[in-house]
Amino acid sequence: MARRRTTDPRQVTFQPPGGTPGSLAQPRTRRPAPARTKAVRWTDLINTGTRLDEDTIERMNDAVEDTGLGLQGVWEEAINYYCDRLDPAIPAELPPGTEKDPVPRPSEPAADPDSLTLITARLTPNTRRRLLSGCHQEKLGGQEFIPAALNAWFDHLNESDATS
Repeated sequence: MARRRTTDPRQVTFQPPGGTPGSLAQPRTRRPAPARTKAVRWTDLINTGTRLDEDTIERMNDAVEDTGLGLQGVWEEAINYYCDRLDPAIPAELPPGTEKDPVPRPSEPAADPDSLTLITARLTPNTRRRLLSGCHQEKLGGQEFIPAALNAWFDHLNESDATS
């Protein structure tokens, strides 16, 4: 009985050029990733958080429902509204540079810190600069300034709804 000759799978075989087209596997080429058409927006937003009481959180949830704005939109509107009404008003556009500074601490610790819930929103750099300016102007910490701004804006919304 004749033995069949088996080829070693580790051995490379040479195929001369000009063989049948498409018979050999072509090397895989990697396609370049498609170019990004839009810049990522969330990268320029700055996390800003404070502790809020249950009443303010409830009013904030109602405002989110009524206005259709998200948490960020409500905070943006409230802080800008409040900064516009301070005496003297904080300019609508502030020069860049301070948005990464920490929000001032409260002037007095909360009476019952366990009753407050930490809420965080991502603010645009200009709104964050306005928040910091407002805190320094009013000599308040973020934990006092942000709820004041939110409640002032909620009151403004209620007044506008009553007159409509």
